[in-house]
Amino acid sequence: MSIPVPHPITGVRSVSIAVEDLPVARGFYRDLWQLDLVTEEQGRSYFGSGCPSNYIVKLRQNDVAGIELTTFDVRDRAGVDQLFERVALSGTKVIREPGDRADFGGGYSCAFFDCDGRAIELATEVEDRAHRPIERGESRPKFISHVVFNTTDVNRAVAWYGEVLGFKISDWLQDFFCFLRTGSWHHILAFANSKHTSLNHVSFELNGIDEFMRGTGRLMRAGVQPLWGPGRHGAGDNTYSYFQEPSSGFVMEYTTELIQIDEEHGWTPKVWGTTPEEQDQWGTANAFDELVLAKMSPTNDPVLWTPPRV
Repeated sequence: MSIPVPHPITGVRSVSIAVEDLPVARGFYRDLWQLDLVTEEQGRSYFGSGCPSNYIVKLRQNDVAGIELTTFDVRDRAGVDQLFERVALSGTKVIREPGDRADFGGGYSCAFFDCDGRAIELATEVEDRAHRPIERGESRPKFISHVVFNTTDVNRAVAWYGEVLGFKISDWLQDFFCFLRTGSWHHILAFANSKHTSLNHVSFELNGIDEFMRGTGRLMRAGVQPLWGPGRHGAGDNTYSYFQEPSSGFVMEYTTELIQIDEEHGWTPKVWGTTPEEQDQWGTANAFDELVLAKMSPTNDPVLWTPPRV
C-alpha cells in the first residue's frame, strides 16, 4: 500500500511527559524554556508556543518520569484512517481506534504502540489556540521541530516507521543514528541505537540564529549550562543547544535553520561520520563525551507499553 503525496503526517504536534515534580517542571517550561502556560487541570499542565497548536507540551504529575505520548499532526480524517489501517495490519497493539479525541482541544485521532512500546497518537481537527506570533528577537520556541528516541534496534525501528507510517530516510550518522521525514523538513523524527529504549531529546524551533543564541544565553544566565552546545550539526545543518530539564531529567534542545528538502529535485541519503567538524561545524560546542551520551540515553522508559492517561 503506497503513501500518497503529500504525506498525511505534517509534523510533531506535542509530547506528553510524566514528571515527578510538577511545580519544578512547570517553572522550567514556563519561566526558562519560555512556553505559554495555557491551562491546568487535575494535576496536568498544558503549554503552548508561538504557533496555533492547542498545546505542544503536556506535563502530568506521576510517581515515575516517562514519555507518555507523542502526537503527530495529520492533515485530515482520511489520513488518520488510512494510517491506522496500516497500523492495524502491522499487528502492533492498538490503544484507541480512530474517533473523537478526549484530550484538551478535542479533535479526531487514533493511538497505538510502536514496535518499541511507545504510545503514538495521530491527530487532526484539534482546536487551534489564540496565540501571539513570535516577534523578531524573541527567544521563545515556535513549535516542536523533532523528537529523537533511543532504541535497542535502530534498523527495526526505522523499518517499522517506514513500512507502517511511511517515513522516509533523510540521512544516517554512521550506522547507529537515522533521520526520518514525512515532508520537506530534514527530519521530524530520528532514532539512536542504544542499550535502552527511551527518549533521547525533544527539539524546539526558534525564529533564527539570533533568537537561538538569546535563548541559549537566557538559560546560561539562569545557571543552567548546556549539556552540549551551542553548535551547528553537519547532518541537517541545524543549530543545537541541549539542556537537561530538572524534574524528569529529560533532554530538551533549542534549534533553528534545519534544512528543507526539495523532493522534486531528489534526495540521496548520506552517511555522516563523527568527526568534530561533522558534529559541530562551528567548533563552539563542548565535546560529545560519555557524560553527554549518558544523559541522552537514560534507562528504559518506565511507561513503555502503558496506555497514556488523558
